[in-house]
Amino acid sequence: MVDWTVITTDGTWSSHWEHSVALTEEGPLVLTAPDGGKAKLAEYGITAAPDPLA
Repeated sequence: MVDWTVITTDGTWSSHWEHSVALTEEGPLVLTAPDGGKAKLAEYGITAAPDPLA
């Protein structure tokens, strides 16, 4: 793939990962994290919004 904009210095394959986040009145909810982002957000003192599907 000649148009790839992210490459490694040794030419091996790599990947890029992003999360989708919803900002609600009750706080952030990481839509692409299995726990809604609760564990990682807690490391920063942030309380994740409750999962509306739970």
